[in-house]
Amino acid sequence: MERELKLRVMSGAVLAVVVLMATWFGGPAFLLLSVAIGLLAFHEWLAMSRARPAGRGEGTMTVLLAGWAAMIATAILTFLELFLPALSLAAIAAATAYAYGRNRPVPFWFAGALIYCGLAMVSLAAIRNGGAAGLYTILFVFAVVWATDIMAYFVGRALGGPKLAPSISPGKTWSGAIGGAFFGVAAALGLCLAYGGTPSLLLALLALILSAVGQAGDLFESALKRRCGAKDSSHLIPGHGGVLDRVDGLVAAASAMFIMACFAMVFGAGDSVGAVLYRWSGLAALPPLHGA
Repeated sequence: MERELKLRVMSGAVLAVVVLMATWFGGPAFLLLSVAIGLLAFHEWLAMSRARPAGRGEGTMTVLLAGWAAMIATAILTFLELFLPALSLAAIAAATAYAYGRNRPVPFWFAGALIYCGLAMVSLAAIRNGGAAGLYTILFVFAVVWATDIMAYFVGRALGGPKLAPSISPGKTWSGAIGGAFFGVAAALGLCLAYGGTPSLLLALLALILSAVGQAGDLFESALKRRCGAKDSSHLIPGHGGVLDRVDGLVAAASAMFIMACFAMVFGAGDSVGAVLYRWSGLAALPPLHGA
């Protein structure tokens, strides 16, 4: 156990440094991180669901290769900052895979892997895109998700009580979920204050939504693993499991932030995801803090 804990701490520290450095520099570094997360998550999803050609019927190899081709093309478009075409391609590929798989021996959630992983890489990249506003926005999402995840564990252990979803994740409690959400909102508002912004009810509500969606994303990935009979999505990260195990809540929250900001942009709230949150935080008039 001591060796496992040391391994977990060391790999977690290395992972945190890599993510935070890519986040700070932005640009190609964070774009590369975003597409790497999407592609690795896609690989793990297919491996868990045993979406392999052998024994799955004629034409399945073609479908899997086509799926990988679509995901790689989505990654390339994302890296080129062509976010709408990238997301459109992932959605079209998912719809096509679902239509094809209805009457053929293709794993049912192959289509789900395409849209989940495509939306993940596009959302993360689009949020960080845009200089100081993008940096603030991705840190906002990090603050909510990480504070929720960490404090849900400690509050749940301290208070116990009724289970949140015992058939999916027996260790999670309602007290942990509520406590995690409280601290997630507090972390987001604290970040806003640190930036010189103006915390508001709207900002608190946004953080609460992101916290709830992040926790739902965690439960979704747990349900996926249970359905596939897997303990971890992979063994890629020593002591931590796979990429999906580490980014489940983050991907869900980032996707929610991206979708809400896109709706807000339609009504003129900003010209990027970061610009929308900047305005909601009372930071629109501040000079850029980081240009990447």
